[in-house]
Amino acid sequence: MRVVQVSAHYPPNFVSGGTLVPQRVARGMAERGHESWVYAGHLDADREPLSTWTESDGAGVDVRWVVTTPWTGWADPRNSENPAVAADFDAWLAEIRPDVVHIHSLQTLGGGLVDAAKASGAAVVVTMHDFWWSCARQFLVDRDMRPCSLVVDCGGCACQVDHEWLLRRDAALSAHLVHADVVLAPSASAARVLAANGVDPEILRVDENGVPDEVLDDVAAPAPARSTPGHGGPLRLLFTGGADPMKGLPVLLEAARDLPDDGWTLDLFGAGDLPSGLPSAVVSRAPYRPDELRDVLATHDVLVLPSVMRESHSIVTREALAAGLAVVCTDTLGPEEAVDDGRNGLVVPAGDPAALAAALSRLVADPALVASMRTHTPSATLRRASDQVAGLEALYLELLGDREAGDDGAVASARAVQTAQDGLLRNVLFVTGINGAPLRYRVQLAAEALRTRGATPLVRHYRDPELTELVDRADAVVLYRVPATVQTLELIERVRARPRVVPVLFDVDDLIVDPSLRGSVHGLDVLSEAEQDLWWHGVARYRTTLEAADLYVGSTQLLCERVGDLTGLPTRRFANGVGRAMAQVSERAAAAPRAPGPLRIGYFSGTTTHDADWAQVEPAVLDVMRARPDVELWLGGHLVPTPALDEMGERVRRQPMVPWYELPRLLRDVDVNLAPLVPGSVFNESKSAIKWLEAAMVGTPTIATPTQPFAEVIEHGRTGLLASDADEWAAALARLLDDDAERAALGRRAGRHALLTLSPHTQAAVYESILRDAAQHVRDGGRERTVTWEPVADDEPLSATDAYVEPYPGIPVDGHRSRVPGAVRPTLDAVRRVYGTGGVRGVARKSVDVARRRLGR
Repeated sequence: MRVVQVSAHYPPNFVSGGTLVPQRVARGMAERGHESWVYAGHLDADREPLSTWTESDGAGVDVRWVVTTPWTGWADPRNSENPAVAADFDAWLAEIRPDVVHIHSLQTLGGGLVDAAKASGAAVVVTMHDFWWSCARQFLVDRDMRPCSLVVDCGGCACQVDHEWLLRRDAALSAHLVHADVVLAPSASAARVLAANGVDPEILRVDENGVPDEVLDDVAAPAPARSTPGHGGPLRLLFTGGADPMKGLPVLLEAARDLPDDGWTLDLFGAGDLPSGLPSAVVSRAPYRPDELRDVLATHDVLVLPSVMRESHSIVTREALAAGLAVVCTDTLGPEEAVDDGRNGLVVPAGDPAALAAALSRLVADPALVASMRTHTPSATLRRASDQVAGLEALYLELLGDREAGDDGAVASARAVQTAQDGLLRNVLFVTGINGAPLRYRVQLAAEALRTRGATPLVRHYRDPELTELVDRADAVVLYRVPATVQTLELIERVRARPRVVPVLFDVDDLIVDPSLRGSVHGLDVLSEAEQDLWWHGVARYRTTLEAADLYVGSTQLLCERVGDLTGLPTRRFANGVGRAMAQVSERAAAAPRAPGPLRIGYFSGTTTHDADWAQVEPAVLDVMRARPDVELWLGGHLVPTPALDEMGERVRRQPMVPWYELPRLLRDVDVNLAPLVPGSVFNESKSAIKWLEAAMVGTPTIATPTQPFAEVIEHGRTGLLASDADEWAAALARLLDDDAERAALGRRAGRHALLTLSPHTQAAVYESILRDAAQHVRDGGRERTVTWEPVADDEPLSATDAYVEPYPGIPVDGHRSRVPGAVRPTLDAVRRVYGTGGVRGVARKSVDVARRRLGR
């Protein structure tokens, strides 16, 4: 087998953890009898850029060097796109004719090397040792050494130039990555981040970096006896990150100033000269050699990793745990896989000196806790480098075996089929019957997600006259909350009459398609009998549209199950997710400090139908507030609480309805978010966990009723709390209000879980799968089912003046729109739309029609 490793830098020209891996792999392949080459960038200001030469490394590997010195800057266009290097690589591959090209890093070499590797006929493997493919600075940290969004296009980081530049750069790199057969990540946590940033999960695998066998054997050997903190010696803290600020040295030094006056020492290896004014317990030491690692670990009790950069893996964390140390690390991915917070170490937020100081002070004050942490088995073990080489050899042979068998492998073949199917489902027409938050979550975010995959979705109102033409060009039609009209049913028949398969999908995120639920839907009792009749007439119309569709899309598992049982239609789930605009607004809100004041409990109801839900939790809230006289309650929306809250006086703060883009600021300013629901109601059990999602995005923890959707996203004690009765609600509230650290940790973990599982790229893959399934269902004769439902449809002629769809995201640049009362804003927008189609007369006619409807005439 002829194998090429590609690395932006390579020993001995540049030595780091990231360059030693491709060297070990290249030499390992040579030792196993394969022909092994390396193509690597070379840094030397005295050599001509792009000059090349080949030399043997003395271990059976030939290295092809190319000088890339001028392009190491993260903002340099040729750091990510370097056509001259790609041309040289292409010509060199034509001579080498490799079977496998394994790309480890490409900064200065450029993404075009992936294209060249594919064009050579080789199997292409890409290992993403860091996050360069989506972050030009490689480690998801901004120029001010602050961690930025784990999902780049959901944040606002300016990176090395500005955010729009970063998005253009990343889009260009993504076009190259489609030529990779397999993408490897050093850890499961890194793989989740890569997938959330658009790496195809179908080709993504985890390949943990190994430790040289001799080093691992040395670390595993019996260590010299260590003293126990609290038994004659101070707590011995260890830092091995050197002077690189990304490794968190400035944060650690600031935290050290706030540690107790005695009872600890801190050794900083490779930190160089230190600023004045530090405690005498802080000592800078020279870097240690690899063969000194065991002794260094043996003379310390706690390893401190204060990184602000996101780490795709952390070998030193695993080495320290294996040697019996406790570890205090930041929430920067790789270390967290090995550190079980509170068990064998502590996890603190990155870039937060106060939180780090609090964690270290806790350990200084509690030697028994440190001793307990050091006795626990590491949750992640060290891997031998020889095992990694063997695993890669097996992967290379797997890829080549597939090709020798006459295909590109099961995964590659499946990808090819999906790509072909997706190419037939690019023009997706979303037709909506409603505006507001439901439109945003169910339609606009789905359309936004599909655009990340190159689709061209359109969003139109169900009364838009253009629909008669648009349905003739659509590859798929999605009807969201569209009540049946004579015209809508005719459009569906028009789609079905087309010569090619065009699936029709129906989406609704409430159980408003089942008339048999009349009498069991909470909140409708505030309506008059006539209004209730009209509401249930709408339910019958929604059911009629649903029955005319080919497949149902629901936001929760229970919704899908109920609709499937009700209609016999195939169902697919598309969870309410994270949109870019929401994520960016939430990121800005989360970056700001909470408004000064006491601890706050928040409940934001939104609509007028949540009084019964609030009643479930009100007694517990009152008990907690009586016991904690400084706690406030913030109530948002149209909620009508009981008179029992009157005793709290001004401690109950009413918040007006605000535009969706102002809600994150309110959620950020409360300390605990509540999401109660009346239990046992099928209608409530079907509701999605949006209240958790919106609070999670700003780091505010949620306590929720354990319906299926909330129980799915809330891991009790990690990403929120669940409560079923008054006692559990009171206990959960007290737990979070009384523990600042746990409150913050739950909020952080919830935010990460939401972002990584529900980002636009992740959601796009789900929606594409739904569209493929719907089309296949139609091809398989799914439209032949028997429908027993008696249609209920109104006559609503298509009308441009009635076909308003709120713009997305609709956030005002200057903020003026947010000062217009909420009830007036849609009216102003509608007037503009009507004027554009019907002029002054059109506005007048529409105003009269609206007035008549409101008067019931």
